[in-house]
Amino acid sequence: MKSRKTRAIFVMVFFVASLIVLGAQQKTTLSVLWFNDANESDVFLETMKDYQKAHPNIVLDMQVIPFNDYENKLRMMIAGGNPPDVARLASAHVPLFATSLEPLSGKPEFDELAKSYFDSSLALGMDENGRIMAMPTEATANGMIVNKTYFKNAGIDVDKLSLTWTWDQWVDAMKKVLKANPKAKYGITVDFSTHRFATFLYEAGGRFLSSDGKSMNFNTPESLDALKFFKMLHDEGLAPKSVWMGSENPQELFQSGLVACHVGGSWLINAYNKNIKDFEWAAVRMPKRKINSSVPGGKFIGTFKGSPHKKEALDLIAVFSDKAHNEQYCKDTFNLSARKDANIKYAARSNDFAVFTAELNVTPPYTADDWKSDAVAKVNSYAREQIVEGLLGKQTMEQTAANIQAKGNSYF
Repeated sequence: MKSRKTRAIFVMVFFVASLIVLGAQQKTTLSVLWFNDANESDVFLETMKDYQKAHPNIVLDMQVIPFNDYENKLRMMIAGGNPPDVARLASAHVPLFATSLEPLSGKPEFDELAKSYFDSSLALGMDENGRIMAMPTEATANGMIVNKTYFKNAGIDVDKLSLTWTWDQWVDAMKKVLKANPKAKYGITVDFSTHRFATFLYEAGGRFLSSDGKSMNFNTPESLDALKFFKMLHDEGLAPKSVWMGSENPQELFQSGLVACHVGGSWLINAYNKNIKDFEWAAVRMPKRKINSSVPGGKFIGTFKGSPHKKEALDLIAVFSDKAHNEQYCKDTFNLSARKDANIKYAARSNDFAVFTAELNVTPPYTADDWKSDAVAKVNSYAREQIVEGLLGKQTMEQTAANIQAKGNSYF
C-alpha cells in the first residue's frame, strides 16, 4: 500500500515538473515590423539584447520593409487582422493608424515614461484626443549651423552671441561676416521646404492651424512678419535666390564656403561631420523673434489593438523607451533623443547634438499639431509655391498669406 502511494506521489511530482519545464521552454515570438533610414533595425536588436537575455522566452522576429512599401504593408496586415506586435512608425504614420494603435496613455508605466520626454515630441505621437499612441524612439529638429571660421574672421564670438541674439542682431552679424570674408557670397541659406520655413513662422509667433485644429490660422500679423522677413533676406542678397527660386542645393553651398549659415535639419550634423574639412563649423541656437522654437520630427514605436502578443509588446516598448535603452539606440544611430534627461556622448559632435536638443526643449507642442494635420500636409506644396510667388514679387506677402489661408481651409 505504501509502495503504491509512493509511486503515485512520484508520478505526480514528475508530471508537475514536466509541466514546469515545458512552460519554461515555451517561446513567445513578437513580430517586429521595421523600416530603415540607415542601420536602425540592427541597432534596435543590439539595444534589446539585454532584454532578451533577461526574457529568454521572448523571440524577436524582425521584418524590414522598404519605406516606400511600408505604409501599404502595414495597412494590409491590419486589414487582414494580423497586425505586427511591434512597429516602427514615422510621425506621418501616427494619425494614419491612430484608430488601430493601442493607446499608451492611461497605462501607468507609459504615463510615467512620458514625463521624461519633450512635449513637442510626444505631441507628434498623440491622437486627436491627446492620447499617446506611440513612443518617440528618436527625434529630429530644425536649427542653424554656422561657419565659425567666417564669424571669427569678422571678430564675432558666435557661440556667445547666439545664446541671446535676435533676428535683427543676426542680420547685423551676417553683414559683418560677408564684409570680412570675400569668399562668402551669402549670409544664410534655408532648405527649400515649408517645414524649414516654419522655423521662422513659429519664432515669429505664428502657426498654420487654429488652436482647436479645425481651421487655418495662417493669415495673421505673426505669419506676415515671418514672410516679410524671409523676403527681406532674399531682396537684400543675404539669402541666395538660387535655392528657393531655383534648384541649387543649400547643403552644397554651405559645404563649399559660399554661405555663412544654414538653417536645416539635425541630420546635417552627420553629413557635415563627414564632408567638411576646410573650415570650422558648429550648430548654434536660432535667433529669437517673439519666441525660440524649432520644428519637431522623428520616429516612433507602437503596438496595435489586434496584436496577438500585446502584453509582451507593451513590456518591450516600455523597456526600449527607458533612459538607458533610448540613449544607447540614439547614440548608435547618431540621432537626437526625445528624452529630456538624455545625456549622450556621441562618437563625434556631441555639442552640436546638444544645441539641436536645446531647440527642441523650447519648442511649443502646437508645432507638432500643425505637422500631423492632414490639412497642413495637403496645403504644404501649395504653401511653398505661394511663398516663392511672394519672393519673386509676383504678389504681396499679404496675398501669399491670404491664399495659403484660403487653400488650407478648403481641406476642412
